[in-house]
Amino acid sequence: MPELPEVETTCRGLIPLLQGRIFTKVTLRRDSLRYPLPAFFAERLQGKQINSLSRRAKYILITLKDDPAVLIIHLGMSGRLRIDPVKDFQPQKHDHVIFTTDYDNNISYNDARRFGMMDLIPSSALPTHSLFKNLGFEPFDPLLTGNIFLHKLSNRQQSIKQTLLDQQVIVGIGNIYANESLWESQINPLRPAHTLSLAECKVLLKQIRLILHKAIETGGSTLRDYQHPNGQLGSFQKQFQVYNRALNPCQRFACKGVILKSFQGGRSTYFCESCQI
Repeated sequence: MPELPEVETTCRGLIPLLQGRIFTKVTLRRDSLRYPLPAFFAERLQGKQINSLSRRAKYILITLKDDPAVLIIHLGMSGRLRIDPVKDFQPQKHDHVIFTTDYDNNISYNDARRFGMMDLIPSSALPTHSLFKNLGFEPFDPLLTGNIFLHKLSNRQQSIKQTLLDQQVIVGIGNIYANESLWESQINPLRPAHTLSLAECKVLLKQIRLILHKAIETGGSTLRDYQHPNGQLGSFQKQFQVYNRALNPCQRFACKGVILKSFQGGRSTYFCESCQI
């Protein structure tokens, strides 16, 4: 699933090509993704000028000029947005929604598994919408301090790894970056979240931010489906220390441990048996 770095990279890649442009045509090649598309979805977008693009958690938000609606896009497990010139354009398999702009570009939403979603809602309804009202802090929010992070974890009985995946605590972190951040922090992912000290919370928060920043700068991680809108692949997977490295030696200096793999909540967890405590 695209996590915060992949969604942020996608959003940044789209801004120069979409901001200020007009949707001249919206083509629906099916009427539903994970959920049915809104009624009159194409008609409501055609002719509208794009005001801004931003990210909240793992959602891309597109506001429209002189229109109160916000277009919400979630990439799901395998979704991506691809840019192609209109000239000689041929839809690909699993292209479900195609946005054509006055810049003579097509932006195609491609999603083999169809776990993604799109919606159109009034911007005033965003804070209370079911998708957004319970979201936690953005990782880079300066208001998220070590003390607040500690408070968020203080009554959490589940493991710290599972807690990091909880979007009501902190948003945008998925399985890859939870594993990597915990390794960098030398914290065992199986530990109950409420057992972390203030010092450990500060270290973990710092490492989360560093890992996410590095991942954004390298275009995210491409394991299967993810690509930038221009077709390039992310490269942060080349820097993985633990993820997908089961039974390999730990990369930490002077550590002689081995990377183990377990399962939590149906997802793979990777950690060093020796240096993560």
